Amino acid sequence: MDFQIEVNNKLISVNEGETLLVALRNNGFKIPTLCHMNRFAPTGACRLCVVEVEGKRDLITSCSYPAEKGMKVKTNSQRVMRARKSLVELLLSNHPDDCLYCQRNGNCELQWLAAEMNIKERKYFGAKNQQYPDYSSTSVARDPAKCVLCSRCVRICEEVQLVTAIDFISRGNQTTVNSAFEKGLNQSSCIHCGQCIQVCPTAALFDISHVEKVQAALQRKDKKVIFFISPSVIASTIQSTDLKPRNLVAGRLASALKRSGAFKVFDLGAASDIHILEEAEQLVDMLGNKSEKPFPLISSCCPSWQKYVEMYRPDTLRQLATIKSPQHIMGSMLKTMYADEAGIDVEQMYTVAVMPCLAKKHEASLDENTHKGLSEVDAVLTVRELFQLLKSFGLNLEQMEEDILDIPFDNSSAAACKLGYSGGKAEAVAAEVYRLMHNDTLENFKFVQPKSATAKKETKVQIGKKMVGFAWVSSIQEAEKYLTALKEEERNDIHYLEVMACPEGCAGGGGQPISRGFTSVHARKKICLDLEKTKDFSFPNQNPLIKTESQNKLPDRMRIPYKNWYVKTFNEK
Repeated sequence: MDFQIEVNNKLISVNEGETLLVALRNNGFKIPTLCHMNRFAPTGACRLCVVEVEGKRDLITSCSYPAEKGMKVKTNSQRVMRARKSLVELLLSNHPDDCLYCQRNGNCELQWLAAEMNIKERKYFGAKNQQYPDYSSTSVARDPAKCVLCSRCVRICEEVQLVTAIDFISRGNQTTVNSAFEKGLNQSSCIHCGQCIQVCPTAALFDISHVEKVQAALQRKDKKVIFFISPSVIASTIQSTDLKPRNLVAGRLASALKRSGAFKVFDLGAASDIHILEEAEQLVDMLGNKSEKPFPLISSCCPSWQKYVEMYRPDTLRQLATIKSPQHIMGSMLKTMYADEAGIDVEQMYTVAVMPCLAKKHEASLDENTHKGLSEVDAVLTVRELFQLLKSFGLNLEQMEEDILDIPFDNSSAAACKLGYSGGKAEAVAAEVYRLMHNDTLENFKFVQPKSATAKKETKVQIGKKMVGFAWVSSIQEAEKYLTALKEEERNDIHYLEVMACPEGCAGGGGQPISRGFTSVHARKKICLDLEKTKDFSFPNQNPLIKTESQNKLPDRMRIPYKNWYVKTFNEK
């Protein structure tokens, strides 16, 4: 039921149950916040959202106060403006003065607030935070001196990812955000998803950058630098730059990277096609009782999910598909088959993955992802780092002519684009399973995704005489909830489960450009769907590369020995 309230002498309509902050923002009033996050319960911790309500002695936090019929609110009175400005000035009192050198310079919420409130000088002087930055992790770095105690990172790590790698320590003005026992993040339960970076308003959390070492490799004449780009990165580039026509953006990226000194630029989607085919074959074996794996078969391309399973669900390891992620399928092929075919010394080859995922940095550092003592992937650039690299070379994508991606990894199927969003991979695997079990045809194949946001993310596909269940979840919270429900309800109708650790999948990955809310995430998903329509072929088996290099010829090192890991972990437990 709608009702009206008066805001700054103007009547606005409000929905029953809305907080004052939501009501004000829905009606075009800009209210500053630092602690507030959509889809999370309000805390009122930062108090920047204070407003004046007639009849109330104190200012109230609009994020946690419900809108009430007939209330009169002032959002920009002298009292409110002074309170907000004082709060920001107090936050700046012990904040480092290194904005020019900061990773978030120009994209910092504290910086924006100071500019909006016309703060030109330091009014208060507080004791500086003496904690040093933490660079111990392979993916995420922390700088406690820049933390404003907004609680966003703590909440997303605890409530969405369920790992609580960081939390509040101490009390009062000694409060800090840190990992357990104040050890480095490398000794914490961090799964490297990077969601904390996505929500951090300052540079208290940021990526471990690979930009400088990629720049150094590009300058070396004895190195052949090979980039391979995820289809999700193409979608993110389009969303961030609005370049048109969209189907030429990959060519512009290839042109820019070659100008920077790249030897070759490949499409990672080719490896995604192989990955989809391999998972589908494993599921077909399970459906035909040719495998001892228990249902459901769980996707294994997300390194954050793998890390979580290893630490918290060792009993689930045997259900993971035993195929490496597309990143390391590509890395393996480049440093084995491709190096031999092209006559390149592996030690001269420098492979760079461009990904929407921060956890890929951690994955690239693992010992099992090496070849003859050399990493399969030497560096991983996030979308943010890709843009930074291009800027450092003075390259503007809008001014780039179109080049072509290099053969043999120059094209991929529409299915490869589906890995860029939650539910897409499940559909791609379902289509391939259907083809394998219907004599190479996809006639009458239907994969119906539920349209309601609250509906269970699962569907059934009639394959032969069997009704095969496919499900998909994004975020560790959703995965835990779904797996627990399957066990408690003793369900055996789900045969394949796609898990992505980041909300909405790679479209909301930790390496994506930092943005507030899910508007950009949904835009990236839509672009992925549009890119699927521009592909020359729809399904992985139609990829000419795979027709010549069958997925059955993949070396064993492209498969993951989860069975051995499971036995070891199970016995220790």
